[in-house]
Amino acid sequence: MQIAGMILGCLLLGQGPDALLSGPTALEKKSPAVLEPTIKAAAEANDAAPGVVGQRRAGPADAIKTAADANDAATGAVGQRRAGPADAIKTAVEAPEVVTTVSAQVASGLAPHRPHPPEMIANAIVLPPGSTLSGQPWTLLSVLAATSDRRQQLELTRAYWHMVQAVAEYHFCLDHAQKLASTKPGGDEAAAGRLAQASAVATLHQAELEATRAQYELARLLRLPTGAPLPLPADRPHVGAYQTKFQALFAGRTPPEPAALMERILPIRRQAIDEQAAAVQAAEDVLAAATDPQQDRRGDAANVTACSRELLRQQRAFVRTVCDYNVNIAEYALVVTGPAVSPQALVAILIVPAPQVAASTGAVQAAGASLPIADATRQAARDGWKTTGPTLAPSRNLASPGDAVTKNEPTLAPPRDGLQPAGKNEPTLAPPRAEANKEPTHPETKPTVPVERPDAAPSLPQPRTANKPVLAASSAPVSAGEARDGKASLPAASPLYAALLEATPGARAKQLTIALHWDRSLPPGIGKPLNLLDCLLRDSGTDRQATIDAFWRARQRAAEYQVLAQQVELLEALAPVALERRNEPSGAVEMLRLRRAQTAAQASLREAHVALIEAQYALALRLGATEDSDWPLASTVPHAGKYLLMLEGQPPAVAQSWPVRRLAATIPSLGENVEQHAAAVVEADAARVAAAERYFAGRVAIDPAIEGVATQTRQTQALLETLTEYNRAIAEYALTVLPPATAADRLVAALVVKP
Repeated sequence: MQIAGMILGCLLLGQGPDALLSGPTALEKKSPAVLEPTIKAAAEANDAAPGVVGQRRAGPADAIKTAADANDAATGAVGQRRAGPADAIKTAVEAPEVVTTVSAQVASGLAPHRPHPPEMIANAIVLPPGSTLSGQPWTLLSVLAATSDRRQQLELTRAYWHMVQAVAEYHFCLDHAQKLASTKPGGDEAAAGRLAQASAVATLHQAELEATRAQYELARLLRLPTGAPLPLPADRPHVGAYQTKFQALFAGRTPPEPAALMERILPIRRQAIDEQAAAVQAAEDVLAAATDPQQDRRGDAANVTACSRELLRQQRAFVRTVCDYNVNIAEYALVVTGPAVSPQALVAILIVPAPQVAASTGAVQAAGASLPIADATRQAARDGWKTTGPTLAPSRNLASPGDAVTKNEPTLAPPRDGLQPAGKNEPTLAPPRAEANKEPTHPETKPTVPVERPDAAPSLPQPRTANKPVLAASSAPVSAGEARDGKASLPAASPLYAALLEATPGARAKQLTIALHWDRSLPPGIGKPLNLLDCLLRDSGTDRQATIDAFWRARQRAAEYQVLAQQVELLEALAPVALERRNEPSGAVEMLRLRRAQTAAQASLREAHVALIEAQYALALRLGATEDSDWPLASTVPHAGKYLLMLEGQPPAVAQSWPVRRLAATIPSLGENVEQHAAAVVEADAARVAAAERYFAGRVAIDPAIEGVATQTRQTQALLETLTEYNRAIAEYALTVLPPATAADRLVAALVVKP
């Protein structure tokens, strides 16, 4: 066992066994955690790059305007597609071919230094002046050396990265509060300015509390003596690629359960770091423009406050992504390495101190401060991925992650042959013609048969649907890509749910649920569709509630992914007008704002991809299917209509029990919540369209249009969360009042209406 563990460690390190047995001397001579000299040198280098005397320093808006002009002047060969507006905005911010770019300005001393992801995270964990946190720096090696037990080492590593995250978020909150404290709004803005400053201070105190809690938790796990200084981070997290060597480690044998999950999500998390770092830089650009009245011409305090708040949000999201990535690395490495691997070798596997592992080994890359933020398009090209649409990191079975988001398919599922009156237990709307994950046909008994019990015959709870059809078939909206190719004109402000505005609350909720759970833009090869009946037939039956909960959560994650993919498309639809107006006084800044929203949306989509895979894994665990190459993709649409509890038909002892009384009170309320959230989604869709139309007409800036997209996304996510809660409560009720041995098909009939 010890020899096997050493071999696993060697493969992860990319070194020979001698390197693992050489002891701590080489690794302990220079920890990558001594960050202050590096940060100080970077700051001094930045300060030593003054601009030309008397010349206004070029800001990010200048770079984006020049790049957009260059893109507009470029004409391709006949028959070749010209770069679209979204491409131009992306090129304007990132492309090194443009002469006047932010990176060129850095070299010429006309723009501030733009740190790379390793430097960003290294800066964040160094306490700035004015900090009230205190403690003694601890390296990851010192933490891991506290125990030889792998489980305890994993718990310590999680606590360490949680402390890193909390300290970094505290740093960002302190910067935010100090920036707002330095602003002196007057006149009509004075009250709003004081409110923003008070809110920033409250956020800072909460972040300080969270950091202190994280320090105490790590101190508890380390069993530090009373009175010892609290720990502070000394090692920065790893931000480079991580080579799991999964196929080599587990060829011909079953991997540990968490290892299979980590092998799939680590590449996606890695890409999310670059995308979130780009979102931070985009937010910094917008804030820089907002604080420069010559650029923005809207240098009011409220605008600066909003931009600073958005920067803080993106910074916190960035550090969370980095620390989640490192927790996942630990969950993989500490599971696959044996007990004979030393703490020094474990540290090299987890964060790989840069002086110790050569880049040519093919093992984990060192998290050096020279790594740039990768351009997602170029990274995709290097890896052989397609670059149309949002780029998606591949899981083990994905060949073309770039295809993950396809063209903008209809959001509302059209009926096959028009609308027909529905029966008591039939859906109002037929399933779409091209349903991506059609459920296998299984007879599901209508929920009208009474349940047999020795002492009583309670009535089976029934899902109930409305009989009135409300939605007419509509044509499919076209994608932005088709519009750029000249195949169609893009209705940039087209509503998605206009037909539901006048629908009854119940019909609106059911039909919107069908639309949101229609699988139209999931990553290719994401999994094998599995309906609820097949799921319960495969379940061992020991805990049906847990299996149903895992099923609905997986279904929710699939729908959420598609909602975020839709958000990316809706933001892209704003790009043509933003590009056309780049020469207007605020045009370049508006392009920066759109780019900020696009990068943040892309990072959120990547995180949704990870959440979907994690939910599939949890469901596969329930079914004993983690060894399958394709994990189950929940495909049954959740119930969204009224639910008939039929309490009068239940035995008195059951109906009067506290669990049933609780569910009888909460299930109708949850059903009403579903209807209310559905109404909010439809209204948010209409508000988004109205904001986009005002922007296209030139009556408002781009901010309301961007916020309209974000609001619709948030409202839709809230609906999906409520749907899951509703269906989990329904399952709990049915499992409480029905006999434990109820057949799977009858149980499913009591939970959902088969489409």
